[in-house]
Amino acid sequence: MIYGHGDDTFRFGDKLKLNFSSNVYAWADLSGLKEHLMQHFEVVSHYPESEPSTLEKLLAEHLGVPANTVMITSGANEAIFLIAQLYKGWASIIPQPTFNAYEYACKSFDHLISYDRKDELEMLPEDRIYWICNPNNPTGNVLVKPLVNRIIRQNPRYLYVVDQSFADYTLRPMLKPSEMLDCYNLMLIGSLSKKYCIPGLRLGYVFSSPIIIDRLRQIRQPWSVNAMAIEAGKYLLENDPKMIPDLPGYLVEAQRLRKELASISGVRVMKTDTNFMLVLINFGDALELKNWLIDNYGILIRDASDFRGLDNHCFRIMARTKEDDNLLVVAIREYKKWKEGHY
Repeated sequence: MIYGHGDDTFRFGDKLKLNFSSNVYAWADLSGLKEHLMQHFEVVSHYPESEPSTLEKLLAEHLGVPANTVMITSGANEAIFLIAQLYKGWASIIPQPTFNAYEYACKSFDHLISYDRKDELEMLPEDRIYWICNPNNPTGNVLVKPLVNRIIRQNPRYLYVVDQSFADYTLRPMLKPSEMLDCYNLMLIGSLSKKYCIPGLRLGYVFSSPIIIDRLRQIRQPWSVNAMAIEAGKYLLENDPKMIPDLPGYLVEAQRLRKELASISGVRVMKTDTNFMLVLINFGDALELKNWLIDNYGILIRDASDFRGLDNHCFRIMARTKEDDNLLVVAIREYKKWKEGHY
């Protein structure tokens, strides 16, 4: 789980030049946040709130919902594990391929897991949770909002976890908490870490009914969100800086990169509605390619072979600038030549 995660830049030191392995926008202007945190650095000298209530109230105002419907977590990952813990022993349906933390969390708390095969679905108990990653990681595709909304509302017997951590990386409409206040079977996960491009600070949240949020709070460990993250979250929600200046233009570049990669014989690129995409190659191994790109170009990609349903020919990348993306395309072409012995 740890070494399979993307953005493992710490493993490569000075060899790393271009990071395509993370899905988080790499050029956000964090200067205002940096100045604010330096001015409030003294917060590290004291314990934070045992529960980040102040930040939760700000988030609720930002989302236009009551404060008792949101809970701040240490990244979306804590939210995922808390939900799995709260419903220990339930059945979980996790369509594949998707973010593998759902499976890890559910296995940690004795869930009966189905990977959406029809024969298993017919035998599952009624106490079940459906996990929906939207936009989906690692594919980048998005389920249309009316469909997700309809599924949740037409099946009140079941619980739905909808993880919208990458909602700010697509132009497709997403579920809004303020529109879902009457849905008591929904747990909506969001990520301030990704919205504001601060993955190192670990800020996520859960929106749900007051009853579910109260039960999640009862099992959350005290001080799970550190003082610096809370201070950063307060600044970001109060100022709401736009971290991706031109999202439409950025997504156009992602589609251009997808087209350029797909033009390479033996490369298949899955449809995406975001800045990241899943790539399949038939002329090599994803882990070998990852190491070859680091050694020869200083380029880091995400080996996606650890996602259930994918194999060692799959990797994930994020679009960068046109110049960087062109270099990636050239590098993969060169790897193909190397594999075919054309050097």
